[in-house]
Amino acid sequence: MTDIWMQTGTGRAFDLMAPTPGMVDLEHDVAEALAREPRFGGHVRSGPYSVAQHCVLGADTIIAETGSIDTARAFLLHDAKEAYIKDQMTPLKQAFAAHVGEVVAADQGLDHRGGYGHGLFLQALAAMESKIDAAIHEAAGHPWPLPPDIAARVRQWDLAMLAAERRDLLCKPPKPWHPSVERVPPPARLGRIKVWPWPKAADEWRARLHTLFPHLAAKAA
Repeated sequence: MTDIWMQTGTGRAFDLMAPTPGMVDLEHDVAEALAREPRFGGHVRSGPYSVAQHCVLGADTIIAETGSIDTARAFLLHDAKEAYIKDQMTPLKQAFAAHVGEVVAADQGLDHRGGYGHGLFLQALAAMESKIDAAIHEAAGHPWPLPPDIAARVRQWDLAMLAAERRDLLCKPPKPWHPSVERVPPPARLGRIKVWPWPKAADEWRARLHTLFPHLAAKAA
């Protein structure tokens, strides 16, 4: 299937099957969409906590605690694809995969507990995400795929940010979260998180983009 596209805020046609760097507008489409995209499915009672704020606070904290510009750059961009495909919570992805497995099993007369189709859905989702990541990173002049050590650091910092966000923004959990989440402490140098309004989140994300990628700041001037 071809010609599957969405219209962006600036009026671009973003091809979800074959995205290219020329379709990516980091300054406006990405910054503003991420600033309006809530984490946790919007279930933060103090207001929508944006993906943009998550990325900015994470990048700032990485620099404050480690001084690693390379990791901060990767962290700022790690959720940029959600400007186009939304912030799909991990439980939602798992539920979609489980439902696909049930549908495939029912269609083939199999026991759905076998997980048929489950892995295929997750592979397809990962393939789409990787294509969009590649276009975004090329537009930013940043390598993709990430070097394995940087990718591992981004994953670890993502969990640390999640720990701080759970502490400051969410209600007491009714059940334990996955052990990989429960065992990671919040960043030591990150203060209490307060939700930013979306225009501030967009401005701060754009400001970090210019700081961490100076060639983009020169282009925007």
